[in-house]
Amino acid sequence: MSKCVFHRIQTTLDAEDKAALNALLNTAPHITVARELSAAGYPMSEHTVRRHRKHDCMCAAVTV
Repeated sequence: MSKCVFHRIQTTLDAEDKAALNALLNTAPHITVARELSAAGYPMSEHTVRRHRKHDCMCAAVTV
């Protein structure tokens, strides 16, 4: 099992981009996060964002 898409994205980002992603996750609606990340080349749905925010994604299931 692997971590969710957000974990995989964060492993590719520098510190500044990680901070921007975290700020987006902490402030923007699900659909806005999904649209912004899709536009940046990380296609996803608002449901993916919702699962991550509710800790119902692989991040909660895998402890590596």
